[in-house]
Amino acid sequence: SVPESPGSAPAVASGEAELRERLRGCAATRALAEGVLEEQHGGFSNRCWRLDAPGGSWFVRLGAADAAGLGVDRVSECALLAAVSAAGLAPEVLACEPGAGLLVTRWVAGGPWRAGDLLEGDNLARIAALLRRLHEQPVPDGVAFVNWSRQARRLASGLPMRSGEVPLHERAADAFERLDRRSVAPVLCHHDLHHLNILDDGERLWLVDWEYGGGGDPLFDLAGFLAMHGLGPAATDAFLQAYGGLEPPGRALLDTARWAFDYVQWLWYRHRAPDGTGEAGARARRLAQRLLHCDNSTIDQDDV
Repeated sequence: SVPESPGSAPAVASGEAELRERLRGCAATRALAEGVLEEQHGGFSNRCWRLDAPGGSWFVRLGAADAAGLGVDRVSECALLAAVSAAGLAPEVLACEPGAGLLVTRWVAGGPWRAGDLLEGDNLARIAALLRRLHEQPVPDGVAFVNWSRQARRLASGLPMRSGEVPLHERAADAFERLDRRSVAPVLCHHDLHHLNILDDGERLWLVDWEYGGGGDPLFDLAGFLAMHGLGPAATDAFLQAYGGLEPPGRALLDTARWAFDYVQWLWYRHRAPDGTGEAGARARRLAQRLLHCDNSTIDQDDV
């Protein structure tokens, strides 16, 4: 859900050959294997294409080989996609093959939101209503439950401890201790509500990129959305009023949850760039500064 630089021409060609082979290997997508491909750039982990073929246009993704190490459960993702597409929250799924790392969904015309679209017109109310619908969905069989405290500990345990980062880990332990005392029935959550994962066809909104989704506490979905877009007090209040379902105890923990979400993001980027180089390394440094200054009310626009 974050921009990356296009690969070289040989890498693109190799990726297309692999994709076509996997499309041929799946009965549901065999007829698409000779379609016209246009690679889409917009993520650190996966490779994605628009595929045009007789009968329509499709979004096609080849999942990253190291996805499980970053907390992705492909089997759960497929079960989740079946539920949210049936509920009209996500595009139609043609194929979801965890073993092949292949996902094919209906292409949505109109494209993703830009960061500035969030505050245009009634868009905050539209996305708030969509999230309320999502959080009213039951968690179906086969969908994993996502615990952000465990996810944070797992990611942190795989990183070398740096002296300057000790205050972050100490504050995170305190934040998750507070959040883990919260008792709430799990609901369906997306967990990566970046504006690039919100598609607008002009009539309705669709959510895409569900690989970190699952059953969970809706507070983290709301906190993640607010954290990734740096919404200030007025916009936050308008969003929560439109959402209408966050009870006072959850509202009191919202800032803590926003900080905790940024902490998990920081750990994720640290894993993507352990040597601190490249765009992932730069994002990790910006997040670390924001975490150290306890400031999740504003955001560097390079982060969104």
